[in-house]
Amino acid sequence: MKKPSKLLSPFALGLTLTMLAPAALLPASAQTSGGILRAGMQADPVGLDPHTTDATATRNQLENVYDTLVAFDSSGKVGPSLATRWTTSKDGLTWTFTLRPGVVFHNGRALEASDVVFSIMRIKDPATKSPRSGDFELVKSVTAPDKSTVVMVLSKPYSPLLSKLAFSLNVVVPKEAVATLATRPVGTGPFTFVEYLPQTRMVLKKNPNYWGKDVKGNKLPYLDGITYSYLPDATARVTALKTGTVDWIEYVPATDITPLKANPQVTVVGGPSANYRSIFFNVAQKPLGDYRVRRAIAYAINNQEIVDVALLGTGGLPARGTVLPNGSYYAAPDASYGKPDLAKARALLAAAGYPNGFTLELKVTSTYDFLRAPAEIIQAQLAPLGIKVNITASEFSVYLPDILKKNYMATILGESGQGDPDDYLYTPFASDSGGNLTNFKDAALDKLLDQGRQTADPAARRAIYAQVQKRLVDLSPMVFLYSSTQYEATSKRVQGYAHFPNTSYLGLRTTWLK
Repeated sequence: MKKPSKLLSPFALGLTLTMLAPAALLPASAQTSGGILRAGMQADPVGLDPHTTDATATRNQLENVYDTLVAFDSSGKVGPSLATRWTTSKDGLTWTFTLRPGVVFHNGRALEASDVVFSIMRIKDPATKSPRSGDFELVKSVTAPDKSTVVMVLSKPYSPLLSKLAFSLNVVVPKEAVATLATRPVGTGPFTFVEYLPQTRMVLKKNPNYWGKDVKGNKLPYLDGITYSYLPDATARVTALKTGTVDWIEYVPATDITPLKANPQVTVVGGPSANYRSIFFNVAQKPLGDYRVRRAIAYAINNQEIVDVALLGTGGLPARGTVLPNGSYYAAPDASYGKPDLAKARALLAAAGYPNGFTLELKVTSTYDFLRAPAEIIQAQLAPLGIKVNITASEFSVYLPDILKKNYMATILGESGQGDPDDYLYTPFASDSGGNLTNFKDAALDKLLDQGRQTADPAARRAIYAQVQKRLVDLSPMVFLYSSTQYEATSKRVQGYAHFPNTSYLGLRTTWLK
């Protein structure tokens, strides 16, 4: 897996830097035709307003309807998108972005700097209830001195800023369409929204006015459209690909990766993914408010067994005391993590007043097999401690709103990042973060997370995040299970698709059908 890009802020170099890059972030291809891609998806989107949801299903289906100010490429580097260049003051507090000329929203209106201002401020506004309001917490002001210039002033230096601006739900929307974004998305992206029929399909069509070009100057996108159909059953998804009902599927189940790779009519792409899966604890519920109880559960979990049995050895990499994906230079693994020590677990439970265990209500989704399948193994692993695990499963569109309301005791869920350690650490663990679903609060951790955000030097950030990861192991607001591998599979008709390790489907912008 690629390392997250080292987003050194220009102020770390003591100079003002101007970023210039080609219009396209994707490789050129000898494209010969378009076609309508039939994509088999695991789940419906959970909400269509990009600013009010964190659901991966929404992000993956709408990130090609919208654009961000800057964007990640397939190697994890940030480059131009709606902004073609940017400069940063020597103190790192003022960022000035120049917008790309000639960009038009799907409703026909030209993009202006005021749209960027509106979009960032809408995400920041507590009334929006965006789970990513914390992404721009340190943005003191956003202004548009003219139609093509955006100026952001920060209250403190903020190393992850470009990464947050590139996150593919922090998109730019037109102010006049905001009232209907929840039912009819309007962006500047390569595909326009046509319709969404719940549990059936979403239809996108090519945006003929899209600004993007490949590095050879050919207009993007190549496809004439995309039709997403919903096939939550993994076997049905694979069967649909084999029989030609769909051209492309996401989340290839672990059982089918090897057989599909051997199928001459199919192409499988993927590998380690930039996310992690954990047992989330609602620490507001007894006895999970006691860190000793949470740490005892962590001592009982065998991550390797979960990967080998629930994920068949191919669906993930066992967590080793860090939420950061393998290969990250910020990761601080703990060699003992995930190796059960029941004696320590029993001692901690006894010290917390639960020598005979307790009942743990574990809520999971039935939609994603990689989140559902570990539940029974966890149930068996905790039984020797006297912890009785009751498992409740529901479809994702029912399950996720409950979790977002923190209406659970324990659950198995994931967290994704796209380019900076802050994605994995601040968003889920900072006390005031909109993405904190565990009710976990720790002043010492908050201080470290703030320091990590304000430090540009990679070595200094690494030291800070090593402390963060050790404290998370000690206090265990989550038990880290595994980082995923993620695979897509396509028919041989599908050409030009690029897999993004950060779980993005921006590679569909350069895809076409023979």
